[in-house]
Amino acid sequence: MTIATALSPLAAHASSACDKGAWRGTLGTSPVSIELNPAEDERPAMGRYYYRSSLGDLTLVRDARTGEWQELDAAEKLTGRLTLNCDANTLNGEWRSVDGTKKLPIAATATRNDDYNAPRKIALKPTVAKTGQIGGRRYEVLTYPVPGTIGTRGAKLDTTHGGIRLIGTTPAITTLNATLWGKAVDAVIDHIDCMAQGRRERGPEAGYESSQTQTVVAWNAAFVVVDTWNEGYCGGAHPWHGNSVTTYRLDTGAEADVSSWVRSDWRSEIPKDSRLGKLLVKAYADNGGNGEEAECRDEVRWMGSSIHPEPKQLVFHTQASYAMTPCAEDVALPIDAVWPYLTPAGQQALKTFR
Repeated sequence: MTIATALSPLAAHASSACDKGAWRGTLGTSPVSIELNPAEDERPAMGRYYYRSSLGDLTLVRDARTGEWQELDAAEKLTGRLTLNCDANTLNGEWRSVDGTKKLPIAATATRNDDYNAPRKIALKPTVAKTGQIGGRRYEVLTYPVPGTIGTRGAKLDTTHGGIRLIGTTPAITTLNATLWGKAVDAVIDHIDCMAQGRRERGPEAGYESSQTQTVVAWNAAFVVVDTWNEGYCGGAHPWHGNSVTTYRLDTGAEADVSSWVRSDWRSEIPKDSRLGKLLVKAYADNGGNGEEAECRDEVRWMGSSIHPEPKQLVFHTQASYAMTPCAEDVALPIDAVWPYLTPAGQQALKTFR
């Protein structure tokens, strides 16, 4: 998720306004990353910056009368003032303390907007919370740092970001761990960006909370299956929540093409009146949950491309509209029951889960 307005590299740094774009340079002798956004409707020009690889942004609000930028900390306390001048490639200026007794020069070079978070992303390191095992194979449960979040009236918000790291030394495990790390780090960066977006668009009391966790669902000699759960709120009418389950190959570390495991004409939707569709509808109705409701049975559908394997079963991810989200309860069918409807590639893959 990119919070800054999408721009081509370097080109959108206006020489007249100096209120749009991203820069990286120094404030005094300390490395800083700076992002500025123009005024919009009743909202003044605003921005943010951080030192080195800090996860906490300082907010910048431009005074339309003087052109100075006020620097505010996480508690909305005035901590400094900045004067900035820029052209297409460079930004220069001065930071002053609130009482004006301390001054530091600012010098920075234009960079891509989506590179604003690059220093903190590279430096982001998780801690090991515990170790786990599945099928005799071990993995680490990781906790990722996130900046403190405060909501309306100063209430602390629930923010948890976790991940996993598989224990192993094969090239495929190394590749897969890098993928899992990248997904977890991106979630932390999204969290930081949404905090900035909320502050800019909805004011200092705009709360934001989020959570991401990764869980090993299955792991054998050929595949590992990882469930990623996300939930949070970043303004708008509704929060978001949901999970995605991904199957990875352990010969390459890449995502497995599970869509090739089921008949090609069923990849976008499995007809409910097909033999496999009838099995799914029956299992869904027999689960004892919302499948007992006729309205849900009419609403839900399944796709051959949205599945994941577990020991002795294949799980079909139930699809439903947002308004009918409670109906979306996944359905697991025994591998032997779905075997006739699998492609040769699917049968070969699921042999390892039988």
